[in-house]
Amino acid sequence: MKKLLLSLTIASLLSVSAVAINAKEKGQRGDHERMAMHSLSLSAQQKEDMKQIHKEAKQDLSVYRAERQQNRESMRALMQSNVWDEVAVTAAIEQQMDLNLKTKLIQAKSKNKIFNQLTNEQQAQFIANQEEKKGKTKNLKRNNPEKKMKRLAKALELSDEQEAKIAAMMLSNKQQREANKAEFMSMKEQVKRIIQAKEFDESAWLAVHAQNKQQKLDMAVSKAKSRYDMLSVLSPEQKEKFAKIMKKAKKSKMHKKMHSERKDKSEMTES
Repeated sequence: MKKLLLSLTIASLLSVSAVAINAKEKGQRGDHERMAMHSLSLSAQQKEDMKQIHKEAKQDLSVYRAERQQNRESMRALMQSNVWDEVAVTAAIEQQMDLNLKTKLIQAKSKNKIFNQLTNEQQAQFIANQEEKKGKTKNLKRNNPEKKMKRLAKALELSDEQEAKIAAMMLSNKQQREANKAEFMSMKEQVKRIIQAKEFDESAWLAVHAQNKQQKLDMAVSKAKSRYDMLSVLSPEQKEKFAKIMKKAKKSKMHKKMHSERKDKSEMTES
């Protein structure tokens, strides 16, 4: 468990993914929605219809799998380069944002279809369940940033100078996230209203995501530069250790995802 927490901590600090919007909340939001849905008394027909919607969405998303993988590899190479190439990084992030927009649209349409499979009473209960889970998450005790830094320092055997540099970068990233928190929450609420409408309004959804597009791009590039600087602080030996930790973290994440999908399928097919 300790190794997993450490891996997730480092992944959140030094991930080569560059898009700043929605990334951090994605896993928790998905968990909230699954838990909120599973507590409803769904009929056999509803379960079958939702299963088909999930299947269609998965097929639509698979179209972009190879392109997304290629983009991740390009970003990884840029982040591991000896020279910071802002032009190339910006182009890669723009491509990543475009791909994310396409896949998020597929997911949003799927969520809208699933929401509208529910009766009025189930919809009201689903929304109430989401709010309850969200409230419980907010009340959870947050990890101490200082402890995170100590775990990172111990795992990679950072020097005092390296630890101080990375700590300063972490603080800067935190300040940037806090500065944009209100805007993110406003956007999230707008998207939720569109998803929970009777008819999915694609134009409205696209308009929400088009808000402050250049600002989002600039933020993502800045975040990528910060992570590049963090990686640059590490020695070759530390980078090798980091790569091994990330590999373990990826395996753990895939295992959790597969377990969650199997659980969803099992509960969806129960009568």
